[in-house]
Amino acid sequence: MASNDGPLSRKLYVLEVVMSCNSHLSLETIGVYSSEHEAVKAIQKLPPETDRMVYNVESFILNAPAADVMDASKNIKELMDLGVIDQLVGEDGRFYYVLTEFGKEITKHPPHNEEDII
Repeated sequence: MASNDGPLSRKLYVLEVVMSCNSHLSLETIGVYSSEHEAVKAIQKLPPETDRMVYNVESFILNAPAADVMDASKNIKELMDLGVIDQLVGEDGRFYYVLTEFGKEITKHPPHNEEDII
């Protein structure tokens, strides 16, 4: 049996809450579900979304190869180059990313495609 076959290669759905406080964003995993339907049902039992808090459901394949972090780093660098986010170093030595004024404006009026940002 190949490593991506069988019951251990099933799709899982991770429920996340994304919160903003001032210009900082926080992402927390708050549940893992066997179906997207179950994840959406769980959201219905949580407090409603606000301007500062939204829910997100991401799907993952159990035992799939890890995501290439360099791709994510490339995307973050592109957002920094475009002036959408700035990178900060916290007191704990970790990197944090905050929206610039331009980034905040984009979230109020999202572009229809990437070319609209540039």
